[in-house]
Amino acid sequence: MPHRSTAVALAAWHRFRGQGPAFWADYGSAGTIVGQLTPRDCRDSLGSSGCGAPGIADGPPWSSGSVGWYGYEAGASFERMPTPIGPRLLPDAWWADIGDVVIFDSAGRPSFVRGKASFEPAALPPSESSLPVSIQEPDDDGFLDGVRAILGHLRRGDVYQVNLSRRVVARGRLDPLRTWLRLLLGNRARRAVFIDTGAGAVVSNSPEMLLRARGSRVLTVPIKGTSAGTDAREGLLTSAKEKAELLMIVDLVRSDLGRVAEPGTVLTGGRRVGRVGHLWHAMRRVEATLAPGKDAWDAFSALFPAGSVTGAPRVAAMEIIRALEPCPRGVYCGTVGWFGERAADLNVAIRTISFLGDEAHVQTGSGIVLASDPARELAEAKLKAERLLAAL
Repeated sequence: MPHRSTAVALAAWHRFRGQGPAFWADYGSAGTIVGQLTPRDCRDSLGSSGCGAPGIADGPPWSSGSVGWYGYEAGASFERMPTPIGPRLLPDAWWADIGDVVIFDSAGRPSFVRGKASFEPAALPPSESSLPVSIQEPDDDGFLDGVRAILGHLRRGDVYQVNLSRRVVARGRLDPLRTWLRLLLGNRARRAVFIDTGAGAVVSNSPEMLLRARGSRVLTVPIKGTSAGTDAREGLLTSAKEKAELLMIVDLVRSDLGRVAEPGTVLTGGRRVGRVGHLWHAMRRVEATLAPGKDAWDAFSALFPAGSVTGAPRVAAMEIIRALEPCPRGVYCGTVGWFGERAADLNVAIRTISFLGDEAHVQTGSGIVLASDPARELAEAKLKAERLLAAL
């Protein structure tokens, strides 16, 4: 959004956040949405539609229903998954009902309003944040060792691809709202959601769509292949490695949707390369028509956790991830977004920061295939973290 429009949305944010938990989404064709949230009890909801459940359809997408997240480790409720090591910074699941809400069009004008909110541009209060001190888990050598271990699995034929990540833990006086605004204004993604629960916060500046569902039609757009620089687009278009990496994940996603779709309706688009912020990505659309009796929750359950952040085959890849990554992923590589009545807009929670008190977790990684070079994979993980750490 232009600067003034961001300031108008900020005014709505201050109004809603002053009443309790709130969210701010910047979600492509869905527009920019700012809303008030009433949390649900998610403790017993994993594996059912009880927490990200459909709401009452009384307006456009994101005007009712539920907003929240499922963390990567919540995937154990949908897929056979090894037990992670250590506690998560935030809960594996957090969902809340949308109350008062404002949806802004591309020009920053309110196109849907429920409740009262100010639309006069608002300014940020003085910042109390400070430059955080951070540590990496694992360090560079540990990540390189992990890539080499995965290459061993690939040569033995245990897996075709594994996504390996590492975490940066930042500690200091942190400001989730300012972090969100810096990313929104300087490195805007198309599946971005900011949630402040009052106890913690998530800034998800994701470029990747896990699921868009409208009635029986569902769409997912896996991303595989990341580059930056003047020749980034051409490099992604011509790289045999990047093409193979995306093809493996698209095949996995087609199989996922095939479990819940009408036979013969799973279709894929052509491979395309697009720019999101300072990075270029390769992606492909996969869409389907759901079988009778299936809904958005069934599609989500089939796709989660996303193959692009696990690898293939999924279960074998997740077992290797569990053995090599020294800490749980938490919200990272899960999903953040919205469930409505027979509808959903859910991202893949990459380029995502989790906040709790004076601690923030930033995690990034890369997909490892047989043609991978360990040094290049480390450089890619660092490249993805660059703007997130700068925004802190």
